[in-house]
Amino acid sequence: MKPVSSFGVVAFKKSAQTAEVLARIQRWAFDSGVPVYFHPNLAEQLESVEHAEKCEARFLEKSEAIVSVGGDGTFLSAAHMSFFYEKPIIGVNLGGLGFLTDIGPEEIEINLTRIKSGEYHTISRMVLEAKLERAGNTICKFNALNDIYINRINTPKLTSISAWCGPDFITDFFADGIIIATPNGSTAYSLSAGGPIVEPTVQAFLLTPICPHSLTERPLILPSDRSVRLAINEKNPDLLLSADGQEAARLQSGDEIIVSYSGVRSNLIQLAERSYFSLLRKKLGWGQGYKTMRMSGNL
Repeated sequence: MKPVSSFGVVAFKKSAQTAEVLARIQRWAFDSGVPVYFHPNLAEQLESVEHAEKCEARFLEKSEAIVSVGGDGTFLSAAHMSFFYEKPIIGVNLGGLGFLTDIGPEEIEINLTRIKSGEYHTISRMVLEAKLERAGNTICKFNALNDIYINRINTPKLTSISAWCGPDFITDFFADGIIIATPNGSTAYSLSAGGPIVEPTVQAFLLTPICPHSLTERPLILPSDRSVRLAINEKNPDLLLSADGQEAARLQSGDEIIVSYSGVRSNLIQLAERSYFSLLRKKLGWGQGYKTMRMSGNL
C-alpha cells in the first residue's frame, strides 16, 4: 500500500493508560520524524501541547491516516469524523472485545513504522444512510458503519414499528425497538439483541427487533440493493433514532426512517491478512470451553 506520511490521533477517554499511549506516540513521532497531529480535545493529555490541533477540520486535512486510541466506540467516533475524507483508520485497543481495533498498546511503535512504510492493507466496509422523514420533509440524515437503531428512551411499554423492504411490506413489529445493521455491525448491538453474525463482505442489511412481543418475530437478512423503510405507529412515542450511538434524534408519531446503502465506504487498516473466523474465535472465545474441559479431564 501507499506509505503514510502523516497521522492524526483520536482519543476520548481520560486515563493513565491513554496518556501513556499518547506520550509514546509523541516520542515515536519525534524519533521517526513523521508528522503526527492530535485531535483538539487531547491538548490536556499531551506531553507537548503544541501538537494538538485547534480545529477538527484542519486536523483531518493534515492527517493521511487516523489512529483511534480506545475501544470500538472511539473507533466509530473516528470513522464518523472521517467518513467524507476517506481516511484509512487503525485502532489501538484499550477497550474490551475490540472487534474494530487491530493492535494492542504494546505494539504501537513497530506498527506505526510499518504503516508509515506502506506495510499494510485496507479493508472496505459499507456505510448506511438513514433519512428521517416527517410530514413529507427530510429532518436529518445520519450515516453509520455498524447500525441504525430505534429504541425507547424512558417508557417501559412496547412500541409499534411497521417495516418494508423496498416496496414489500414485512410486518408491524411490536418490540422495544429495532436495529438495522451492516454485516460489520453484526457483532455489535444486533448480536446482543439476538441477531446473527454475518461475514463483513456480504452485501446485506440485518433487521433485528429488540425484545419483540412475539417469539416468531425473528431477525432478517435483507438485500442491500433495496432500502428498508420504518414507520412509527405510536401516538406518543418516546423513541430515539441513533446512528452508531454517535448521532441521535427524537422521533414523533408518523415519522418514517429510510435506511439504504449510502454508496460511501469506510477504509480500515489491517496489518496482516487474517480470517474473519479467526477473529471471532479470538474475540468470542469459541471452542475455549471445550478445550478447558479436555485439559481438566472432564471430557
